[in-house]
Amino acid sequence: MQKGNHTLQLKAVPKQESHRILVVDDEPAICFAYHKLLEREQFNFDICETVETAISLLQKQAYFAVISDVRFDGTGNEDGVYLVSVVRNMQPESKMILVTGYGSDELKSTARELGVSHYFEKPVKPSLILSLLRDLHAIADEQENNEYVRNR
Repeated sequence: MQKGNHTLQLKAVPKQESHRILVVDDEPAICFAYHKLLEREQFNFDICETVETAISLLQKQAYFAVISDVRFDGTGNEDGVYLVSVVRNMQPESKMILVTGYGSDELKSTARELGVSHYFEKPVKPSLILSLLRDLHAIADEQENNEYVRNR
């Protein structure tokens, strides 16, 4: 498991801890790429390679967004779909982003029914994921600011 809470410059301020991201993927190269991408953007994040570890982390930490692969260990399983249902049960407010190299209309439909916020088929450009995360964070920040103003 990799954890990140990094700043690149002394003056930079990390994203709020309440906006923590969990990445679940069994491919080390993909995990490394997410680590570099999220670190560069100063997101708080955790990265793990199994659904079991992800569930353990979900029990201990609230996540703003969960990004997960669908298939793990190179098999025909759909553990990522199971993880979606776990996230929806444990942390219904989390944004769920599902990424797969084995997409189908049926899988996309199932993912939507389970409450996936965003569904992507590989290959996915890192800039697309980054843009999505930035947009989701900007919306959340605006909602939090509006809530703060209303409660003053």
